[in-house]
Amino acid sequence: MRLQRAGTDLLIDVGQQLYFGPATLKPLASHVESVLAAGDFVPVDPTQWDRDVATLGAGQPLSRLLWFCALQAGKGQLMAGFSDAARYRLLKWPQTEREFPKHFRIATAMMKGPATLEEVTSACGVTAAEVADFVNANLWPRATPSLTASQSPSPSRRSRPACSDACADADGELSVQAGDRAFACPCPCAAGQ
Repeated sequence: MRLQRAGTDLLIDVGQQLYFGPATLKPLASHVESVLAAGDFVPVDPTQWDRDVATLGAGQPLSRLLWFCALQAGKGQLMAGFSDAARYRLLKWPQTEREFPKHFRIATAMMKGPATLEEVTSACGVTAAEVADFVNANLWPRATPSLTASQSPSPSRRSRPACSDACADADGELSVQAGDRAFACPCPCAAGQ
């Protein structure tokens, strides 16, 4: 299917979990920041698809685009259900994008141990909004299936609600050390629990 915004073409192959478009993510900001309707996605004839894909280059993992969606979604605020006062820690080094060099500093600070957003901000000299966006992107399970939020002790897979395959498949690589509520999963369905 095709999605076009601001003159930038984006082809999405859901079956193969690939997208075809610019090599960098920032030109796709208008795609991920706008509210999309089903009519915004246009089917593409197979012959036309082959021609268009040839001009756009190699397919990229759809998870990369979803990561970018999660990065942009909060507009500098944590996703609903997550607290600024919670202590966050990366347990595994995330894949970082060259377009976002500050993410390297944020990840380095978060690998050292549990820290609040304010502590991470102070440690690496970036804004609180940038830290919140980074945390959102790394909590989003569809974007990075190896990351999720949990509270110590981590709930077992059996105790998690069956809200989505993404939650059931998450492995707990980003921990929430404290907070004002327990999280069964980091997806939007947890906000209503």
